[in-house]
Amino acid sequence: MGKKAERRQIATMNKMNQRIQVKVDLYTQQQEEAQTQVDETRTDYEAFEFTNPFADVQNAFGGIQTQFDNIYAGARNVYAGGRNLYEGMENRFEDMTVDMRAADFQVQQGQQQRANIMQGLRGAAGTSGIAGLAQSLANQGSMQSQQIAAGISQQERQNQMLAAQEGSRIDMAQRGAGMQLQQMQMAGASEQQKMILAGQAQAQQLGVSQANVQAQGQFAADMAQMEGAAAVQAAEFGQQATLLGMDYGMLAGANAAQQQAFANQMSAMGMTANMHGSQAANNPFSQILNAGATVAAGWASGGFAGSDRRLKKNINLIGESSNGLNIYSFEYIDSKYGEGLWQGVMSDEIPQEAVIQMDNGYDAVNYNMLDVEFKQI
Repeated sequence: MGKKAERRQIATMNKMNQRIQVKVDLYTQQQEEAQTQVDETRTDYEAFEFTNPFADVQNAFGGIQTQFDNIYAGARNVYAGGRNLYEGMENRFEDMTVDMRAADFQVQQGQQQRANIMQGLRGAAGTSGIAGLAQSLANQGSMQSQQIAAGISQQERQNQMLAAQEGSRIDMAQRGAGMQLQQMQMAGASEQQKMILAGQAQAQQLGVSQANVQAQGQFAADMAQMEGAAAVQAAEFGQQATLLGMDYGMLAGANAAQQQAFANQMSAMGMTANMHGSQAANNPFSQILNAGATVAAGWASGGFAGSDRRLKKNINLIGESSNGLNIYSFEYIDSKYGEGLWQGVMSDEIPQEAVIQMDNGYDAVNYNMLDVEFKQI
């Protein structure tokens, strides 16, 4: 019965080892994939370069013209060339002549009256009264002719006065019309110049306003582009951080799954070994089997942490495996991991794909992946 129980126990342990190896391989592969993804994401995360999208921002209003020429500096006085149209007027009455014929007539009339008086005196003195009367009549006819000539002269003088007055009136009308026309021309020229200058000023103001609008629009467009670039950069960085967190979560899940697989399988193996060991309690190999059960139980309760240097004492190098791994003899500081002298490796000297960090913070080693046998010596 002892040998049969031993064979069953060995067979059970082999099955359990096969099962644990399958699960360990599965979770190790998942862990490696998760670790690879984490490494890639971490590389991308570390390579992420932050740039200041506002570094090249320029003042869009810097080139706007701030000094303007006085557009009225060249304005001219349109009245500067005006002339007084009344200047140089002649007095048309200045050269008027006095008609002396009336005066001469009066002189002659006086002389004739005196001659008549003298003649009358002669009549009284002599016989020549008829001749005197004829002379008097002739003299009166001459006086009448002279009076007619004097009247004609007065009419001619009156016509000259009227002609002079009319000429003066026409001249004043012409000069007044010329002055009014000149004033209208000057006023029109002044208004035209004002309109031109006002148009230039308005065009200049419109140009400045347009430049301001264009500059403001360009500034707003640049700000929108840079804010968009900053938002995209922040989103990319957030995406990288999220992916890195997800990858670390996957890695932690894979590690936890692998650790749980070790614990579950080793716990099952320990219970099976204990069951068959109790059936072979009287067998000479029962102490060895009980020792194996103790080790299995220790792995299950301790988190399969039997290869962490911090758990060991009296460590001595006793050999080297075919793959160049150092083989040590050691004792556990805490007897719950095992009592006596043991053979194995140090978790910090072997390929890390065979190392798992357990929940208690210590390292466990999958010896199925190594060419070193873990055993009690």
